[in-house]
Amino acid sequence: MRAWRTLGRHVVGLTVVALAAGLGTTAGCAVSDSDVRRWETTEGGPEKLYAIVTHDKYSWSMRDDAALSLIHMRPRNGKRVGLEYLVLGYDTPMGKVQGALSVLTDEARKRIVDDIAPKLVDMMQQPPPPRPTDGSPLQPDPSIPYKDAAFGLLSHEPPLAADDATKASLTAALTQWVQTDFESRVDNSSQQFGVEQIMRFLGAPSVKTLPSTIAEASTKNDKAAQLVADIGDDETKKRAGEALVGLAKLIDSPAWMDKQRALVNEANAKTHMTPTPQQISDQLKQYQEQELEKVFVNMKRVGGRPVVEYCLAYAKDKGKSEKMRTDALAAIQDRMDKNVPSDFQSVFDIIRDSANPDAVRGVAMSRLGELPKDMIVTKLYTLFEDKKWQVRLDAAKLVIKVISTKDVPDFMRHLPADAKTKMGLNEPLVYGLNIMAMDPKGGPKPRDVLNQFLTSGDLGAKLTAAGSYYQAKKGDAAAVLPLQTDTAKLPKCDPADNCGWECVVNKEPKVPTTVGEFVKWCIVPQLQ
Repeated sequence: MRAWRTLGRHVVGLTVVALAAGLGTTAGCAVSDSDVRRWETTEGGPEKLYAIVTHDKYSWSMRDDAALSLIHMRPRNGKRVGLEYLVLGYDTPMGKVQGALSVLTDEARKRIVDDIAPKLVDMMQQPPPPRPTDGSPLQPDPSIPYKDAAFGLLSHEPPLAADDATKASLTAALTQWVQTDFESRVDNSSQQFGVEQIMRFLGAPSVKTLPSTIAEASTKNDKAAQLVADIGDDETKKRAGEALVGLAKLIDSPAWMDKQRALVNEANAKTHMTPTPQQISDQLKQYQEQELEKVFVNMKRVGGRPVVEYCLAYAKDKGKSEKMRTDALAAIQDRMDKNVPSDFQSVFDIIRDSANPDAVRGVAMSRLGELPKDMIVTKLYTLFEDKKWQVRLDAAKLVIKVISTKDVPDFMRHLPADAKTKMGLNEPLVYGLNIMAMDPKGGPKPRDVLNQFLTSGDLGAKLTAAGSYYQAKKGDAAAVLPLQTDTAKLPKCDPADNCGWECVVNKEPKVPTTVGEFVKWCIVPQLQ
């Protein structure tokens, strides 16, 4: 860095001396206001304007005008050369040259920046060009050069705007600028500094009005939601959540569907297509869900009470499709509030209702697992009685995730006691291996706890203890080998239950019917 600065000062010194000497021999040694304006368009103009800004032989007003000329100078080969010469620095064959404002004394820099700041603020307040309605290109935004200059002054390291009042006025103007016509400006490629970059620099105040831009007609809802989620304050996030809920309700309304149906019918008439009413309805339903899915994605970004309450109500509605109900639950990942009992109860109601699709119950189970242990374990144990063993499996995995090894005996007591309750092959394997992976944290070791249940009279506990030896080392498996002669019956399942009681031994499928066969065919062959 020191070498760069030395080179920069050396190059700057040569540049300023040479240019100042050159300017002194031009037009009778006098530089006029018309020269300053003319140099905005000439090939060597940037260097001459740079020299005026940096040389104290020129009047303050002329130096201010030269700085402004560099700011509103038209881009050259796609680059804002004037901004480079004034603020950012530019390249020469001898190395990088600092911008004109950087090489000034603190006093001179403050004088010029304070002088031009009101002009920048005034020019930033120019209204954006109207959006074309005939498909023609958008007209250039005349405020962009001044906005870029203002941001350059504030973001430069060290900042080039030192006066608190000047910084405050530039910050306020930028904050207003980035939120005005956000949809058009956010992706305007003619900017030196993009809207998102400026917003992230300015922080929460710069996104306060973005919730009002979230609407059906907007093409920048994703960007607005992401920026609010990343840098907005709580109040702004709440308003964004409310806006997204309003948008979701609109899309999910009969009025919205009627509007889209009319547009589809009009388009079909123009193209002489004659789809059936059912085909149109199916197409509209698919489109509606696609649009709602976009809203759910943004809800997941923003979160907040309005979003959580809407998504829980949507997920409980059996009139909605399975996919959209799961999307609604996915949107509130890590968003439920442990201090709001209705959040917990809504999710639990979805899980325990066997009429709900497995996919919906599964995502609801994941949301339940995000709540504190003392809220969920007792309720999870009630799910062990569900008719579907898959529900017990999901609930049990959550229980194991939050309990300690000293709680394992209580867990085992909640497993099926005998073969009258259907179980899946995955259950004892998953339970056993997950318990073995637990950190004792000063409590009993997982193996010591599990081995106590190898002789249990309860089928689920015994199978889980045996299943914990799946892929264990042969030298550590002596305790499970005696179970190969256990004649206790395994649960009987219907094909629709997908219990999966089948193991492959020497490429031959085996269907165990007893605990002994389970150990002999499913555990022992897998010992390492």
